[in-house]
Amino acid sequence: MKELLEKVRGVRAGTWLTLLLLAAAAGLLLPSFREAEPAMTEEEQRISATLSRIAGAGRTRLSIAYAEAESAFSASPRTPIGAVIVAEGAGDIAVRLNLIRAAQALLGLPPGAVEVFVSEESAP
Repeated sequence: MKELLEKVRGVRAGTWLTLLLLAAAAGLLLPSFREAEPAMTEEEQRISATLSRIAGAGRTRLSIAYAEAESAFSASPRTPIGAVIVAEGAGDIAVRLNLIRAAQALLGLPPGAVEVFVSEESAP
């Protein structure tokens, strides 16, 4: 009976140790997934800084979609075809509309080519 208790204790200790190691690994890996945001281009950073200056917008993040180049040797500038803005103040419809109008003007985009979302940090 004593041997059986020692085996059970050994299994439990091993199980707890395994669970503890898995929890520690998850704790180390999860923050890195959250921080793995793709870097913004210089143009996206510049426009995002401008958008952040709009009253009520708060911090913003911009991602621009470009048309595919016709040729790898094309010297023409890339043409933006759409944009996504994530902003702290995007829950306010007036702020959202101002962000859309500003992005359309700065990027030369048609109506409907810009989408705005509330950032995760400001969500309730």
